[in-house]
Amino acid sequence: MTHVFNAMNPLHHRSPGLAGLMVSEESPYFSLIADGIHLHAATLAMAFRANPQKCILITDSVEMAGLADGLYPGHAQIPHQQRKQGNQVTIEGTDTLIGSCSSLDECIRNLTQWSGCSLAQAVQCATENIARMMGLKDRGVIEMGRRADFVVLDDAGRVLETWIGGKAVYQSER
Repeated sequence: MTHVFNAMNPLHHRSPGLAGLMVSEESPYFSLIADGIHLHAATLAMAFRANPQKCILITDSVEMAGLADGLYPGHAQIPHQQRKQGNQVTIEGTDTLIGSCSSLDECIRNLTQWSGCSLAQAVQCATENIARMMGLKDRGVIEMGRRADFVVLDDAGRVLETWIGGKAVYQSER
C-alpha cells in the first residue's frame, strides 16, 4: 500500500478499510512518510507497530528540498504556483499538499523518536524490508556477496558516510 492513510477512507473501528490490512496475516507491504506532515506521530507509530517487517519508510520529497522557503513556479505535473514553507509544499493559496522536503535520514530519526523503535529497526524499514518486498537478493543487508551500497549513521541517525559500489562518495565533516 502506497502512502498509507493518504487518499484512503479513514481507519474506523467498525470498518478498518485498506489501512486495517496492516495487521492481517496476509499484510501487504505498506509505506509510511515520517515527515510530520503526512501523518501525525501517533498514527505513524501505530502503523509501524502493527507490522514492522512489512513497513517501508519513504519520503515524499519534492524538487524544492534544500531550497529556501518561498513561492516557486509550477510545472507539467503541477501547473500551479507552489509554496514551500519549512518542509511542507502546497499549492499556493490552498491547503492542498504537494509533498514535503524531508530527507530519508530525517524520516528515520522521526520514526525512532515517535514510535520508540531502535535506529536499527527504522533503518530496516528503509533498506532490508524494501529489498525483500522487491525480491532483491543482492542488497538490503550488509553481507558478503551483496552490493556495497550503504550509509553510515551516527547514534542519532545523522549521515556520516555514503558508499556506492564499495566506494565512499560522501563523508560528513563530523
